[in-house]
Amino acid sequence: VINDDGDGIKIEGRGADIRIKIASRVAKEMQNGANVNLGIGIPTLVPSFLDSNTRINLHAENGIFGVDGYPRTGEEHPDLINAGKESVRIGKGASFFSSSDSFGMVRGGHLDCTILGALQVSALGDIANWIIPGKLLKGMGGAMDLVACGSDVIV
Repeated sequence: VINDDGDGIKIEGRGADIRIKIASRVAKEMQNGANVNLGIGIPTLVPSFLDSNTRINLHAENGIFGVDGYPRTGEEHPDLINAGKESVRIGKGASFFSSSDSFGMVRGGHLDCTILGALQVSALGDIANWIIPGKLLKGMGGAMDLVACGSDVIV
């Protein structure tokens, strides 16, 4: 469970400590001004751990550029969601577009970094895509496009 009570996000549940540790470590890799795609799960936590001097532009593959983290509890909007179907906040100057335009951004090399999860990673960096058993995710997702788009990839 992830929520924001106004004092920053709170993460509860099994594995919360490990998720926080991973997200805070990945946040240290972010470059100021980077255009970054966040996969579902742990990657969506990364912006909460950015240094106060680091600003990144967040891309959600479902068609949002300008995601601004999680909304405060009670301020969720049912139409503002990321690719993992979680409620998000939208920043000033954000834009909305179709999924096909979103993947045009991906395939066109307009991202500096992609952060995603995977079930397995080989010694050569090949990934095995993943899904949580019993959890509904519509569509195949864009991991293969994202890892092949030429941006830096963090798994």
